[in-house]
Amino acid sequence: TLELDKVNGAVLAVPYYWNIAPNRDATLTPTLMSKRGVNLDSEFRYLEADYSGQMRLDLMPSDQLRQSSRWGLSYAHQATLKNLFGPGNMAFNLNLNRVSDDNYWSDFSGASMFLTQRLLANDAALSWSNGYFSNSVRTVRWQTLQDVTAPIIPPYDRLPQLTSRYARIDVNGFDYSIDADYTQFKSDSSLTLQPNAQRVFSSLQLSRPWLAPAGFITPKLQLHVANYQLATPLNDSTSASVVVPTMSLDSGLVFERDASYFGRNFRQTLEPRAFYVNTPYRDQNLLPN
Repeated sequence: TLELDKVNGAVLAVPYYWNIAPNRDATLTPTLMSKRGVNLDSEFRYLEADYSGQMRLDLMPSDQLRQSSRWGLSYAHQATLKNLFGPGNMAFNLNLNRVSDDNYWSDFSGASMFLTQRLLANDAALSWSNGYFSNSVRTVRWQTLQDVTAPIIPPYDRLPQLTSRYARIDVNGFDYSIDADYTQFKSDSSLTLQPNAQRVFSSLQLSRPWLAPAGFITPKLQLHVANYQLATPLNDSTSASVVVPTMSLDSGLVFERDASYFGRNFRQTLEPRAFYVNTPYRDQNLLPN
């Protein structure tokens, strides 16, 4: 390809495709920019029975305009592993996105895979299940490309996030679940204007469905609990918590009949539904966002 750009000058890119194997390939694209220098764009893909992935790397050893080396990396990997905690499998997911500097998104928006993204996620997660339990460990770290003329509030890193869930259905007619989450949030407090914090969250649900061909009725109770431990005081306190109960009643009827229109047979249904939910007011203005 041949392009003309007022920043990069004349741009000539020549891709080379390498069919390594039926389940692996690579593409190399040397690119000459008359005002910047030589950039090498490479992409590698693989597909196996238990894992797959894709990696792309842009590398400019010497950028004549910025007088520095420039690079951008994107890597995605998914794998199924043997469960170390019991029967079943474990899943691992990795998603990395990094660039060399804050100006990368604007300098290479025409040819780079990152386009104009200023928020680049770096995420790793390991999940597994064992019977009625499901669990995960996750870390999320953001690279925020700042512009002094238009700064943006960076998202919170999660270093780490631990989740666990226990769920049962039809235990003597009852369904219930317990969800728990521990997350450590970290970001630039001078930009978020909030303290960093650790949050413990849990949600408990209990319901008793009555099901019949002609309708259903399901009363349900839920309890939402969250507690924050703050690195610096917020509203003169280093902790904040909230407990919110919810009660709901879901119900519906099903009426049906056979009908015939324009010589064709149909099953016609009428399904009215009534749903009631009540969550009492709790002041949550003191909780960090």
